This record gives sequence, C-alpha cells and structure tokens, in this order.
Amino acid sequence: MVKAGNRSGRPRAGEERLSREAILTAALRIVDDEGIDALTMRRLAAILEVNPMSLYHHLPNKAAVLAGLAELVFAGLEYPDPGDAVPWDEQLKDAARAYRNALRAHPNLALQVLSDTSAVSDVVVVTMEPFYRALDRAGLSPRQIFESANTLIDFIHGFSLGEASVRADTFELAPDLLTRVEGLPAGKAPILTRIVQELGPEGLAYDFDSGFESGLSTVTAGIGATVRRR
Repeated sequence: MVKAGNRSGRPRAGEERLSREAILTAALRIVDDEGIDALTMRRLAAILEVNPMSLYHHLPNKAAVLAGLAELVFAGLEYPDPGDAVPWDEQLKDAARAYRNALRAHPNLALQVLSDTSAVSDVVVVTMEPFYRALDRAGLSPRQIFESANTLIDFIHGFSLGEASVRADTFELAPDLLTRVEGLPAGKAPILTRIVQELGPEGLAYDFDSGFESGLSTVTAGIGATVRRR
C-alpha cells in the first residue's frame, strides 16, 4: 500500500519535519500577509511542501488551525504576578496594552478572533487572568470584577476593530468633519460646531496610540470610582 507523500511510499521532505508548531507558524504567515480567506488546508500544505492529508494528523480542520493561531498569538499574554509593588490600576492598564498589542500585531487575525469567539475559547483563561488579578487586587466583588473586565475587553475589541480597518497610526478625521460641520444649517448642533471649529485641523488629528490611552484612562477611572464607593 502506497502511503501519502509520493509514489515510492516515502514521506516528502517536508513531512519528516512537520509539526503542529510548524503548521501554525506557516498559517500565521499566510494570514498576516494575505488575510483569513487566503488560508486553506491545501494552500498551507503547498507552502509546507507536504501532502494535504498530512496536516490532518496535527490539526483536523481549518477551524482548529484558527484556534491554534489564537493560542499562538495570545499565549504570550500570561506573565508573572507583579504583586502589590505595582498599583492595581497600572496592572490593569498594562494588561489592556498587552492585549491590544497582540491584536494589533496580527490585524487580519484580530478581525477573525473578534468575530468568532470560539477561536479563542481555549486561551480565554490566559488572556483574562491579568485583568481579573488586577481587579481582584482593587477589592471589587466577583460580580464587579466580571462586569469591569468585560467592559474593558469590549472597549479594546471595539477599538481594535476600528484600528484594524484603517491600518495606519493616524486617522485623518479633520477634513471631512470640518466640511460637514461647516455645511450644517445655522443653529444646528451649535456645541458640536463650536468645539470642532475651535479645535481646527490640528486639534482634530487622531492618533490611535493617544486615543487608546485616553479611552483606557477613562474606563479605568470609572472602575476606580466603583472601587472608592465600596
């Protein structure tokens, strides 16, 4: 009986070194360079120079590959507990920055992960532990920890989706917004008009890094208010 590989029955050169890690590394390269739609088991096999059937011994289908990619990207978010030397709110911000950076490093994968929660089901404990740890250190109740963590993650997800769709460090909001405001009927949205005109093109320039830090500070301050009320 001839085995998968070639007519001689011997495995191809690529199959001799095939591993789950090698498959996921190649898959991540495809997704980063060309997007999720370009990732197929046949394309993956071609890049690895193996018979497509060889992949199924390590990962049974494309869904398993995507879940593995999420694991590959997010596993690095697990890091040692910094202890009480770092204030809880700084720990929370550090966790949020690390999570955002993981999504930003692989924007094509980020869009898939954020639209398919099953893709990260196996790594959710790893990704959420630093958030829960910081909020627990703040002294919140279990329910407050759960809700606060979800609120912060929702903020990061929403921000990351917008950032991934633009694929740039800045977003040119000013020209269009100024034009629209100037075209409004007199007396329509007077406060908005005044603020936009006072800020001008330079003040309306949007930088994703500063925008993220501003939003993160706002969310963290809200959680801090909950902590103070306890």
